Amino acid sequence: MIPEVMIVGVYHLGDTSDLINVERKNDIDLELEAKEVVDALSRFNPTKLAVEADPEVQSKLNESYRKYLLNDPTPMKNEIETIGFPLAKESGISEVSCIDWRGDDNEIATIGDIFQYAKEYEPERYKKIMTTYMEPMQREAEEWSKLPILEGYKRVNAAETVKNMHQFYMEFAMIGKEKDYFAMDWLTWWYKRNLILYTNVRRLISTPQDRVLLLIGGGHVHLIKQFLEESGVCTVVDANKYLN
Repeated sequence: MIPEVMIVGVYHLGDTSDLINVERKNDIDLELEAKEVVDALSRFNPTKLAVEADPEVQSKLNESYRKYLLNDPTPMKNEIETIGFPLAKESGISEVSCIDWRGDDNEIATIGDIFQYAKEYEPERYKKIMTTYMEPMQREAEEWSKLPILEGYKRVNAAETVKNMHQFYMEFAMIGKEKDYFAMDWLTWWYKRNLILYTNVRRLISTPQDRVLLLIGGGHVHLIKQFLEESGVCTVVDANKYLN
């Protein structure tokens, strides 16, 4: 037997600094639609749940989770509380694992700075990025907001969507001229973040019977899947096997 990891790409249900935003649903629709996702994902029978939150908030998050288990109302801030808590409860998981890292992102040019540079100094590349990636992704996100969360998450995890999200970063790398690799510090940080996410997922694997479910922004899926598959330590399960 070999451990299994299922990476569930999501669009964030709460406030986010992501480039692509999906309009938030009202609380009633959110709760009802989230239950459909929980019912689908619980069929994976996860033994551990990892979420996109910094380990520094692990204690606070799990204090909220313990209150949730005691039927103390928990504000539905994002997919961690709305989907993660009910899923962990349904699966008999006692603790939610926070595995994110953002580190030194305040010390480098922001993604907004890089877009502005491209707009001013490489207008053709900027236009290509916008028309090939950003504008289609935003239109897709607007469609997701009109769908039940389950249907939206199916689209986030579709192979074509995962590929397009990653190809955006490959085109983003080309911003800059000659020895000026303007986007490279940010992309180095992005790859480091995803390698740390991968490492923290691996650290959760302790037995061959482990079944780790990771709830993570859709843009991370390609790299974390790649790193896990290349490690050879687990089977990576396609989320749409359970979402469909």
